[in-house]
Amino acid sequence: MRRRRTRTWLSISLVLAMSLAACGDGEGGGDTTVAGGGTTTPGEEATTTTGEPTSLRVMFPVNSPILHGFRVAEHAGYYTDEGLEVEFQFLDGGGEVVTQLLGGNGDIANIPVGPTVEAIEQGNTDLRAVWNYVYGSIFYIAVPVDSDIETAADLEGKTIGITDLAGGEVPIVRGVVQSAGLDPDTDVDLVPIGEATALTVRALEEGEVDAFGGSINDVIALQVQGIELRYILPEELLELPASGIVVRQELLESQRDAVVGFLRASTKGSYWAQVNPDASLCVLKEVAPEQFAEETGALIFEATLPITWAPEGQLMGFQSADSWGSYFDFVGAARPDVDLDEIVTDELLEEANDFDTAAVEEDANGFASC
Repeated sequence: MRRRRTRTWLSISLVLAMSLAACGDGEGGGDTTVAGGGTTTPGEEATTTTGEPTSLRVMFPVNSPILHGFRVAEHAGYYTDEGLEVEFQFLDGGGEVVTQLLGGNGDIANIPVGPTVEAIEQGNTDLRAVWNYVYGSIFYIAVPVDSDIETAADLEGKTIGITDLAGGEVPIVRGVVQSAGLDPDTDVDLVPIGEATALTVRALEEGEVDAFGGSINDVIALQVQGIELRYILPEELLELPASGIVVRQELLESQRDAVVGFLRASTKGSYWAQVNPDASLCVLKEVAPEQFAEETGALIFEATLPITWAPEGQLMGFQSADSWGSYFDFVGAARPDVDLDEIVTDELLEEANDFDTAAVEEDANGFASC
């Protein structure tokens, strides 16, 4: 019997509104780590004394504590147990990850839904979304705590600071504005002010912008610098898929077992993190100590833990063509000619969740505190 962490969408919104956590700043672009050691190229077979594990290059848009499920799975040896040698590569944003995946420079990618949707809009319909990691959204609009902006409708005529015109938050910012019946091209001004930099702080403190659109990362980093913010959260935003695992159809056909093994190991790592958050934080501090030099890292982990497990009653990794369709509609993207059921698949979820939960609980609870 599989045990799942109980959680409702209301509890998510409360955690987000009260914790105001963030998701990592993308530092360390291009850095890689390999479970089992050594270096590989995408898809090659690596020989070790225990046999010939399948080598997979897994790309992430950011190096952040939000990746705790994957980090714990690597630390606990779950990828090795599945006969995999997994290399983690951290790139600079979801757009770069999509580009590299389509170019054949990686096998598996963790990508925010926005860049994947953009790639599909551009005709790249050989992508397959096979497992969801984040539920809700990792991008938001936030306003100073004393602002008179209470709802998305109050953004009319306002200036919204964003990290960059090509930032991953832009589709969500536009979607939030549209959710209030406003036109993001004419009813608001979007102004690039950086990712929680001194420029960002000054723009908010001096009223150069009325709101800020960015990742949960950026908001936490701003809070650590003394900027008190609160979210503008349309309810429908909390029900959208946010970030998950995407592969090319070719890999899914040629190495299905390896993909399933990766998803099962990652699901076990995510479950491990839910069972013993304190131990998970210890793992993160061990594998990426630079992220915890200040309080930001722990705050990111605390805030993202609740949104990195499936809603009550659903298998971990759950997503649907309908939920992706809702994302297209929310951000105002054109749906592709191909049926979304061909792109968003749940065919691997039963296998990904087929593991001994008691054994994972024993692993998690047996980890010594740091």
